[in-house]
Amino acid sequence: ELAGSAFVKWGQWASTRRDMFPGDLCEELECLYTCVPSHKYAHTKKLVEAAFGQRMEDMFEWFEEEPCASGSIAQVHKAKLSDQGARLIDAKGDQRGNVVAVKVRHPNVEHKLLRDFELMLIMADVADEIGDMHVIGESVRQFRGPLLEQLDLEHEAEALCRFNKNFRKNKDVSFPMPLYPYVSNDVLVETFEEGIMFSEIFGNGTHPWNRRLAQMGLNTLFKMLLEDNFVHADLHPGNILIRFKEPDFWARVHASFFGYKEAVPRPHITLLDTGMSTSLAAQDRKTLYDFFESISALDGAYVAETSLKMSTKPLDDQSFPSKPQFVHEIEELFKDFRAYMAANDDLPPAADCMVSLLDIFRKHRVGMKSELSVVIATVFMMEGWASQLDPDLKVMKTMRNFSNYNFATSFTTLCTA
Repeated sequence: ELAGSAFVKWGQWASTRRDMFPGDLCEELECLYTCVPSHKYAHTKKLVEAAFGQRMEDMFEWFEEEPCASGSIAQVHKAKLSDQGARLIDAKGDQRGNVVAVKVRHPNVEHKLLRDFELMLIMADVADEIGDMHVIGESVRQFRGPLLEQLDLEHEAEALCRFNKNFRKNKDVSFPMPLYPYVSNDVLVETFEEGIMFSEIFGNGTHPWNRRLAQMGLNTLFKMLLEDNFVHADLHPGNILIRFKEPDFWARVHASFFGYKEAVPRPHITLLDTGMSTSLAAQDRKTLYDFFESISALDGAYVAETSLKMSTKPLDDQSFPSKPQFVHEIEELFKDFRAYMAANDDLPPAADCMVSLLDIFRKHRVGMKSELSVVIATVFMMEGWASQLDPDLKVMKTMRNFSNYNFATSFTTLCTA
């Protein structure tokens, strides 16, 4: 935290790379998601006026000087557009009462991040020379792409437009809407979304809507991954808002039939901060499909085969002399998981499968492609909170359902199109 925002961002990103770092270190690095520096209002005012060539009082009826949220790249202010400001927005845009969120980059953040990135590379190379710590340098180099994407708020606006288009028919999942022309590299004005931070209600007792919310989360992720090939890759609980809508017709019928006092309200998910989002090339999607299929089938030999296809570089017998041992350890691991399934008449927890598998990756220095590792980390991050909401929900079962339907039909078609 003391080293600066680039080191914080790398730490957040590295917390998802269990193929590179031990699990206890990753858990410690997850604490960096709570590191929220903020800057003074004077910088916000200067940057907003420079970005759009207007005075603050002309654009906004009111503007809260204290940020309502802050991160290592930017902070967010709540405001209301003036009549003049609202008229400039595309008539087709969803203004939702003209109350908006204004996301503003921190002072000199691009220069500081790129400078710190170069320092990180130097430190990583020194660590490699002294202690054979090549994994740190590899992780820093893979981190460059996600870092540069998050610096550009216009890139985030484009991602928001794409997510809104992909989920336009979904009534229970939404994203903020960027409000053009108030979009620039430094400032992003978007609709303000009401709700409770998922991190605030996470683990806060058992509620009748837990199961539905958990399944909605997994279905949303697999839709992004399998149908849209466009995944929000930063789905920690701080980027998820929850609000509750009136119970629908079937919820009221269910409550009446079973004699419940009240029908269960409908949870609604809003996903924020889409600066880190990713798509996969056709071959990588096919590889990921094979990997998930092998995991859900608990087929150790198949898991080992598909795992090697996800490596950052080709691994043949000559360049990877420990390959037989790598394969053997994975086969033994999944033999244990099949024994668990036989003894408990249930699939093992998906997170346990992945943590144990990535430990083998790290032991044998099998680095995973950054795009694939981010997607896999996102899947199992979602699995973690979904299973806490509903312990009976198994991502392995959801994975199998998608395997039987989407993978075998539409997915194969998409990959060969």
